[in-house]
Amino acid sequence: MKGKNMNLKEVNLREIYKKWKNNLGEFRCFFRSTSFVSLQTYDDFILENYKNEPNKEIITKIIDEYNEEDFILVDLPLDEILDLSLELNNNYFIKPILNINLLFHPFGIVGSKNNISKLINTGIKLNEVKSQKYVMLIPYDRYNEELDVKKIYDKLNNQYAVTDEDFPSPDILKRLGYNRIVVFTKDNVKEDLMNYIDCFKNEISVKIVRVEK
Repeated sequence: MKGKNMNLKEVNLREIYKKWKNNLGEFRCFFRSTSFVSLQTYDDFILENYKNEPNKEIITKIIDEYNEEDFILVDLPLDEILDLSLELNNNYFIKPILNINLLFHPFGIVGSKNNISKLINTGIKLNEVKSQKYVMLIPYDRYNEELDVKKIYDKLNNQYAVTDEDFPSPDILKRLGYNRIVVFTKDNVKEDLMNYIDCFKNEISVKIVRVEK
């Protein structure tokens, strides 16, 4: 399957979905199908060509921080986590657990055609990797706390927040050999993610690495 100048309707979404979900082991339940399901009824358009734009500085920080006892969680903008996912999977054999619970809609507040193009094109380029190394990634732009949705009349409010059900519990992580959660995110940690951290910080060590403003 080629990722150049395709229309959305030409894409085998089930195949892309399976590629992202393959070999996630015990973390399969945290991979979300919402985005792929919503794209089945999305208006057709020509996908943008993929540009490989991983943030090398963040990649280096993740690799430097990575060890078998730390569970890595990345909360950065959607386009960025897709680039990071492809780079970590193909070049470092670290499986991305793509935790995107976004309902794509042509008039949605969240989710652009560029996001969709990148989700599909990175999936096409994703190599099959069998590894016991994992990193979970969630989109920082899942909601905008500064946005007053009451003043927006021409958009569907498809913003969402993560809950503790979106993440493995400390019991699960400890059973799998993890002793700490390391979070890579922006200076301003999202409130929903902070709720998860606060909920479990007495049960497992948490380190926050702020990588962007």
